[in-house]
Order: sequence, then structure tokens, then C-alpha cells
Amino acid sequence: MNSHDPIRRRMLTRAPGLVLMGALPLGLAGCVSARLYEHADAPPDGLKVSVGDAWSYREINGYNRERVADVRYTVRGTTPLELEVEVDGKPLSALRSGQIERYAAPWVVAQDTVYDRDNRYEPPLPVLPTVLEPGVRESWQSMVIDDPKDRARRWHVQLDVLGEERVTVPAGEFDALRIRRLIKFEHPDFFRMFSERREELWYAPEIRRWIRREWSGSYQQRMRSRAPLLREDWIVWELQTFTQA
Repeated sequence: MNSHDPIRRRMLTRAPGLVLMGALPLGLAGCVSARLYEHADAPPDGLKVSVGDAWSYREINGYNRERVADVRYTVRGTTPLELEVEVDGKPLSALRSGQIERYAAPWVVAQDTVYDRDNRYEPPLPVLPTVLEPGVRESWQSMVIDDPKDRARRWHVQLDVLGEERVTVPAGEFDALRIRRLIKFEHPDFFRMFSERREELWYAPEIRRWIRREWSGSYQQRMRSRAPLLREDWIVWELQTFTQA
């Protein structure tokens, strides 16, 4: 990476015609939604991907730092954007080889496999903020379906751009933008309530995706008095390789 090319300059390059939402009220964010991305003429340089691009991550148990799996994502189509998943090991994320992630645009997710289920988002939901600048906060809402026989459930995300960092992962050292995602949602398990996930991503334009991503969640059990706060797995991904087509 050219140290004389500021990370912010590249991150702030936007697609022509892309409307920036900023921090919207919950209801308005749900109505306007990530469909705005679909009308962009082209993605920003730091988000352009091609068929054959591939990212390989090692998955780590955040509680004991044990490496549990290797996960690889390969772009198999760009209209729409589709990534095929390959897994070696027994990931806590419950990913399986052959799963497909779909995006309305990079990285506006329509269907993913990250949170132990095949979630479909209607409307598609940004993984990254529309404005990649420190201090930005955005709120988005979507409805999520993981079982066609079941009802859609609310999924709300608050995105905060925390700042710029120099980050080292197995693939090397990168300039990255640190982004926090606070997710509040209805879990398919009726006995879970107040479900919440906290996630952080380190997005590096050089590899067009995140070099590190980690998340964990918490919930309470329904129908139990003084129910304690229960923790989900703590999952960490670190980039091992990036292959550009």
C-alpha cells in the first residue's frame, strides 16, 4: 500500500449517483433501505470485486484463542454479487462448504451465512456504512427470514466508524477503518429475548474487504425470573490470503 495515498481519500471515493443517508431514524432507515446502493453506476474503487477474487480467513475461538477452522470466500458472480463458501475444520460460525452469500452491491448483504443461519435480508442491509469516514454513525433496519415457513423478523443495525488503524493479520499489515456494528434482533428461538450482537470489522480498501472481523452476542431466556445474561460464541476471523483475479 502506498503510504502517500491517505486511506481516507480512497475510502471517501463514492460511486456516481450514490445517495448518502447518514444517521436516519429507525423507521426511515427501514423504508429507504439499502436499495439506494442498487442505483449506483459503479462501486467505489475500494469496493470493486471481480469473478475469481478470493479471501481466506482463519477462524478463532475468541475465548481461548484456539484456531478452529479455515474459511474461504470466492466471487463466483458479480450480477448479482455472489460468493461461494469453502470450509476446512469445525467452525463455531457453523459455516458449511457450498453455501452462497449474495449481495445487492459490495457490501450490501441480501443473504449471508455468517450468524449460524442462512439469513435473507429484505431489504438488503449494509455491512459497511455508506460514508466511510471516522465519526460517522448510521442506523438501518431490515426484515430477516431464515426459514421460508416462518415469519420475517426485525433486524436493526447501528454502524459506527471508530477510526483508522494500522492492523497486522496473517496476510500482512494494512491500513484499515475500524467499524463497530451493534445488532438488535428477534431470534428464531422463541425462548431467547433481548438478543443482541456486537461486531467489529477492520475494512481495508487494498483487499476490497475486511481483514479482521469478530463478533459475539448475548440474550436472556424467556419465562425465567431474574434470567441471567447468556453469552454466545465469540468468533474471530483474520485474513490469511487475498487472491485477486
